[in-house]
Amino acid sequence: MRITFLSLALLLAGLFSPALAQQSPNEFLPYKLGEQFTPHHLLTDYFEQLAQASTPTMRLEKYGKTNEGRPLQLAIFSSRENMARLEQIRLNNLRMAGMADGAPDMSNPVAIVWLSMSVHGNEPSGAECSMELAFRLATQQDPKIQEWLKNTVVVLDPSLNPDGYDRYTHWQRMSSNLMRNTDPESREHREPWPGGRPNHYYFDLNRDWAWATQVETQQRLKVYHRWLPHVHPDVHEQGINDPYYFAPAAEPMHELITPWQREFQTEIGENNARHFDNHNWFYFTKEVFDLFYPSYGDTYPSFNGAIGMTYEQAGGPRAGRAIETANGDTLTLSDRIEHHLTTALSTIEVSSKSAKLLVENFREYYKKTSSQPQGLYKAFVIREVNDPNKVKTLCNLLDQHMIRYGRVGAGLSGVKAFDYTTGKEISASINPNDLVISAYQPHSVMVQALFEPEAKLVDSMTYDITAWSLIFAHGLEAYALKERLEPKKAYESYKPQKDLATATPFAWCIHRKSLAEAKFVMELMQKGVKVRTATEPFLMAEQQYMPGAFTVSKADNRHVANLEQWVNEAAERTNVRLYPVFSGFSAKGKDLGSDAFQLIKQPRVAMVYGDDVDDNSFGHTWHFFETDLRQPISMIELDRLHRINLSQYTTLIFPNGQYNLPENTLQILNKWMEKGGRLIAFEGGVKAFAEKDGFDLKTKEAPKKDSSMMHRPYSVRQRDGLSDGLPGAIVKCAVDNTHPLCYGMPNYYHSLKTMSDAFVMPERADAPIFLEDSYQSYGFIGSRVKPMLKKTPVAVFQRMGEGEAIFIVDNPLFRGFWEQGKVLITNAMLF
Repeated sequence: MRITFLSLALLLAGLFSPALAQQSPNEFLPYKLGEQFTPHHLLTDYFEQLAQASTPTMRLEKYGKTNEGRPLQLAIFSSRENMARLEQIRLNNLRMAGMADGAPDMSNPVAIVWLSMSVHGNEPSGAECSMELAFRLATQQDPKIQEWLKNTVVVLDPSLNPDGYDRYTHWQRMSSNLMRNTDPESREHREPWPGGRPNHYYFDLNRDWAWATQVETQQRLKVYHRWLPHVHPDVHEQGINDPYYFAPAAEPMHELITPWQREFQTEIGENNARHFDNHNWFYFTKEVFDLFYPSYGDTYPSFNGAIGMTYEQAGGPRAGRAIETANGDTLTLSDRIEHHLTTALSTIEVSSKSAKLLVENFREYYKKTSSQPQGLYKAFVIREVNDPNKVKTLCNLLDQHMIRYGRVGAGLSGVKAFDYTTGKEISASINPNDLVISAYQPHSVMVQALFEPEAKLVDSMTYDITAWSLIFAHGLEAYALKERLEPKKAYESYKPQKDLATATPFAWCIHRKSLAEAKFVMELMQKGVKVRTATEPFLMAEQQYMPGAFTVSKADNRHVANLEQWVNEAAERTNVRLYPVFSGFSAKGKDLGSDAFQLIKQPRVAMVYGDDVDDNSFGHTWHFFETDLRQPISMIELDRLHRINLSQYTTLIFPNGQYNLPENTLQILNKWMEKGGRLIAFEGGVKAFAEKDGFDLKTKEAPKKDSSMMHRPYSVRQRDGLSDGLPGAIVKCAVDNTHPLCYGMPNYYHSLKTMSDAFVMPERADAPIFLEDSYQSYGFIGSRVKPMLKKTPVAVFQRMGEGEAIFIVDNPLFRGFWEQGKVLITNAMLF
């Protein structure tokens, strides 16, 4: 078909004619909103055309891309007058927070409301709702909306998790019937593994705000801190039979949540309730969804001065386009969209009406964070003795949260401090090069939340982990001070010293202290370079090396022409200090040619996946291998293990899950290990092998419950169940760091324990990491669980013929932020 210049001109004119400007979702989409799920590219296209047609009232900003290349974008709305001075409003808000130079102008307060939609991809009604919400905010046809936006800026993120969202919506469009099927047993209501909830790497992005391990979070934090909103609803879905949930939140609320933040949550909740009452819709508040764990989409904004809230609509992955609920009603996608639209507009309404109060309290919040910080501790000191790469990793995270830090600059002695290593108050000496993070700064609350050894828990019936201190997670030696201490010297990012060799080295020695050295080794091994590890201490060229140190020698790599270049380039990329030596003779200990220096086998790693496997734990491991180690990893379907030639893999990983391995699979795994295979299992993966023949892994019996409890009131019995709970606490473990599994670690390890299962100390296997009788703990552990954990292994190493089985009771890669656990899992793979 030929198109003339005239017809093309008419076509273009039609596209940009007033009749087609500012199309509603129903006009733009090939279906009515709510009739079908919208793929992400159409969601993106809708916002692009709306922004193009609404330049006076809307701005669209792309702030990044996902792992799979989908755009991340923000839509910003306000009145024409405010949009014309948007940058001025944004900078003025940062001045109020002390995050931009200059004095703030308080004469014309503008509230900033940020709405985050569908962080869980299989909770899609938020993203679907975002189109209708955007249309109303852009067109401002409703006089009430027009009035609200005179003193309010709305920032809308239509899809925080595009990869998960598309995974779910594509599956729905592929699997659902032509006509809506409300039968809960129908295929469209049974989403397959891993589901659309997580992102590309199967991370729960609603647990990643504080840890910022994922590209979506990292890019979002940059733009979030450019705005620092006053109100932040995080829009979700929950079970199909649950009424709508909105703030105020449940207890426990973190003690750093201010009275004003609590009060205004209630004010927003009451306004939401008024609108829901008018529609005769059910809702609930003050239950289930607490404000304690700092890495949610409600707590993170709260710890940065906002009124952070969760909104939960009935729906989620089971709901499809329509589903029959327990009361015989039908829940439709259109219903879910309407409910979210109602709370979104209600939140903007009350924020506009209280704009002056919001802005004044936001300003007061940040005044106090810099001059009268909350919390017991006023400074956190990271000691100079720590490995500089570990400190650098921590500082990179602090940069993402706009947290300020620096060197102490002058030595101090006799300082009263909490010592994270011993868990006791001591009189400490502070060195000039120690790093200090002062609580006297704009993001003081975030500092307190991330570093305090243990948050005060007013109610143990909580939704998530109860301890998370970055000091323990990163394996650092540090102090917490109750007195103010400010940095006097800038921190310079660590770059290792380069030793300019005057001749070609015989070998290079590398201390084993952090994950950086493992990254260095993995890069070289993938190029075919042979690397050894020391199994005993040795002294060479005035450097004392401990077991676990690496050596790269010319003797092992005589046929590698570019060895010196590759070694130096890998060290540069991984920030590793090289120590060149010019002889294999040791001043003390074994020489480099001794059997005490063992050749590391090039790992070929596989991991099981499937319905029995926890998708998050699988993703934490996948992400670690691909993005931290840059190590290839093969994903093997659990149900096909008996059909696969396992001899092609050196290592097989069982992440957390609920396994029921058949006898033939266990036999196959045993034979593979006997011939040299290495099995690594953690958390629920450990339970798959407990009590099985050949494995020295016995479950420890739980103490018997008091039978008289059954005669107490039901409400008491319900809470008594908490005595058997362990939602997530930190325990200090004893470590045998002469064992290869613990090379490069101190004689202790802080493990994040998220399950109450315990095992008996093995008789025929090693337990190089274990809990002693009087172990330290932080966070909530049920009263019947805590004594049961005494004298139990945290890591077990068992020889199985020529191979081995390694069982790590807790997930060392939990949510990607437990940095010290990464050292442990790397050792399990390499040594």
